Amino acid sequence: MPAMKKALPTLPMHPAAKAAKPEAPPCDQCTALCCRYFALQLDTPEDREDFDSIRWYLLHGKSWIWVDAGDWYLQVDEPCRFLGPKNECTIYDKRPQICRDYGLPEHREHPEDPLCDYFSRDQRHDLEFREPHELDVWVEKYLAEREEKRKKRSAAAKRAWAKKRRAERRGAGASV
Repeated sequence: MPAMKKALPTLPMHPAAKAAKPEAPPCDQCTALCCRYFALQLDTPEDREDFDSIRWYLLHGKSWIWVDAGDWYLQVDEPCRFLGPKNECTIYDKRPQICRDYGLPEHREHPEDPLCDYFSRDQRHDLEFREPHELDVWVEKYLAEREEKRKKRSAAAKRAWAKKRRAERRGAGASV
């Protein structure tokens, strides 16, 4: 699904991120950015009903939608219930595998794909929707543009079929 380009406002930095020092590895000073939200990939919406479901997510507090490279995500900014007061995991030995796999990039030569939020605090998304009305405005424009493209493709297909039928009739008339 082609994302319409939109000028994005600068997102406020999470208070925990302000304490992090970008020039140093974060492990000894972890502010647990990754433990303060979760994001789930969504099926790419295809029709008004799909967009209405996404709008429903935005009606709930601390949730927002972002799109990168055509992939849609629901993010809920709610800290893990097991995040301790000093940003420590209070169930560290029993933490889920997703937490165990999270961390520093395996290879420093790919800094554009960090595995730790410490290194991606300034990430921008192709699209972001924090309020239902933002999505509503975008959806109306997107669906109108998609319908216009559909009409143009349909008209072009009709012209191509008409041209083919005329050519077939001429060919049939020549063989008689």
